[in-house]
Amino acid sequence: MTLRTLVGSVLLCGLLPVRAQIDLDSLWGVWHDSTRAPVDRLRAMSYISIDGFLHSDPDSAAVLAGMQLDMAVRHGNARYQGIATTTLGEYHLMKGDFARALERFRQAQQAFADAHEPVAQAKSLSNMGVLLQDLGDMDRALDHYRQSLALARSIPDTGSICAAMLNLGTLALAQGDTTEAALHFERCLAMGAGDRDPRDMAIATSDLGIIRSAQGRTAEALALHTRCLALARAGGHLDLEVMALSNIGSHHLRMGDLAQAGHTGRQALALAQGAGFTRQEADVRGLLHEVYRRQGRWAEALGMLERQLALKDSLRDEEGRKELLRFGYEKRALADSLAFAAELSRAEDRRTIAELRAERNRNRAWAAGGAGLLLLGGLAAWTWADRRRRRERFEKEAATLETQALRSQMNPHFIFNALNSINAFVQGNDPDKATGFLSRFARVMRAVLENSRKSAVPLKDDLEALRGYMELERMRMDGRFDLRTEVAPELDPETVLVPPLVVQPFVENAIWHGMAGRESGGLITLKVERRGDTLLYTVEDNGMGRQARREEQAAAPPAKKTSLGTTITRARLDLVAKQHGRPAGFRTIDLPQGTRVEVELPLLLDND
Repeated sequence: MTLRTLVGSVLLCGLLPVRAQIDLDSLWGVWHDSTRAPVDRLRAMSYISIDGFLHSDPDSAAVLAGMQLDMAVRHGNARYQGIATTTLGEYHLMKGDFARALERFRQAQQAFADAHEPVAQAKSLSNMGVLLQDLGDMDRALDHYRQSLALARSIPDTGSICAAMLNLGTLALAQGDTTEAALHFERCLAMGAGDRDPRDMAIATSDLGIIRSAQGRTAEALALHTRCLALARAGGHLDLEVMALSNIGSHHLRMGDLAQAGHTGRQALALAQGAGFTRQEADVRGLLHEVYRRQGRWAEALGMLERQLALKDSLRDEEGRKELLRFGYEKRALADSLAFAAELSRAEDRRTIAELRAERNRNRAWAAGGAGLLLLGGLAAWTWADRRRRRERFEKEAATLETQALRSQMNPHFIFNALNSINAFVQGNDPDKATGFLSRFARVMRAVLENSRKSAVPLKDDLEALRGYMELERMRMDGRFDLRTEVAPELDPETVLVPPLVVQPFVENAIWHGMAGRESGGLITLKVERRGDTLLYTVEDNGMGRQARREEQAAAPPAKKTSLGTTITRARLDLVAKQHGRPAGFRTIDLPQGTRVEVELPLLLDND
């Protein structure tokens, strides 16, 4: 699973005094007490909405922040207008509504400027940086973070300094500069003693854990993720708890502890679903898909994959919103530049000014129209390409899972027929032959079980398993037929890869049906050769043939079963064709005496 951190680090830290633990009942009492000073009631609601609900029940936090904003406007309190608006901005950011989040953060910035609140202004600059980073505008995000850090140091305010460092660290990590990111996180954690916000500490701890994991310092990484989980739970931050559990689950997956990875992943999934964290739920389902796939729980793995892709599909408009916002920023920057140019030209005469303004307006109109057309065309192309890419990825992964599921059906089918052979000797009271047969059967079964765990095996291993199976059947039928295996000299059995036991049902049919009724002189030939970029298996027998068998069956009572092995093999070959984008299938050819089956597969080499 790809490692990731929670973008959006720190938004509200520093706007309010840090409280180790809030007493919601007391705060509700202050809020509902109309005799208390408005500033006390506003402060109480800030703690209720931010500490009590924002990161555990965002929808309720938004309603409460709206009530707080209404009261702050009525009483002319700019500081708490800024705090309430910031809460609403983070709510919209968590929900993926970037346009509203951006507008709320701008409103908060203006309110804090009116209130002469430098700490809050520093935090608002961080808010803008977080949103710009999420939009992919890394240069402007870096500029806002640096402004925030400079303002925090000028106050000075340790909490705001720590928050700015944390944001700078997340930006460096997103850009792949793990050394710079680790330096910022370590400085933030070093400043975290005392009354620093535990949310800052949890995020810095988690991000540092991701870096340590990438550096191979796995024990330290697990300790950091575990500490993050404790901080998240202590602060009641469900989003960080999901993130910490997901990172811990990914750690156990990399260490090969599938049981613990699955247990932790399911905890994270339950929390993400309960809180409505769609993006994090999709990530956690990706983790569980990989766990179940490695455990061989194909149906559950496929279910996780399907739901993950559905969740990602529900978020597809988010990239479009980002592009629209980015386009809005670019238009605003262009307008600012044009306004500056107009200021410089005021010394010119009125006619020159009028001409410049007219040309500027024409250029702006052409630029806006052209940019709009480019944006619409780009969005349409991106949407089409993204849909095709997601569909192809889903079909390929689904085909892999289905192939593994079908391959698991082949094993009981083969085992049942092999056990029939053992039973024939037991019923015939021939202990020596039964013992020899069991010994060979054990070797064949070991080869079959080892091969069946893989989607493709070397041709050499597959042929050994097939020869073992054919030899067992030859023993059961007292040598009434001979075996011949031929591999074309241009093929290297060590490097050619094939689906395991894909031709076993046809060999089985040649033995059970083609050799039926023969007392001696039977011959089954298995050939493997290359035709261009195709691998051709040929299974041929000199038995009674399909026409004679159909005539025999017409005179006999109706059969009670169909060829399950052939049906499964047809489905397997269809999926192989889908996975590799090349033809795969089989055809049956009637011979004057006997039957030939040709199986075509894509030619795959282990160095592809």
